[in-house]
Amino acid sequence: MHMPGLIPLLIVLVLAFLLFSKPGRISGLMEDLGKGIKGFRKGLGDEQKAAAEAEQPPRQVPDQNAAAPRETDRAQN
Repeated sequence: MHMPGLIPLLIVLVLAFLLFSKPGRISGLMEDLGKGIKGFRKGLGDEQKAAAEAEQPPRQVPDQNAAAPRETDRAQN
């Protein structure tokens, strides 16, 4: 059977040491991954909400000057 070379073996050992050197390191990585996924989903939800709001036409404000007669209209009468 073929033995792995020295460089790949050292890379695997360094990665294993980094992952298992501190207790809770893997759980911390999983927590960060979960926060990232939640943030991604929230971002998608906000984008869909904004798209739904964009589909509705904007509300129109009634003209406030239309109810009161203008000065020029009074002068002509």
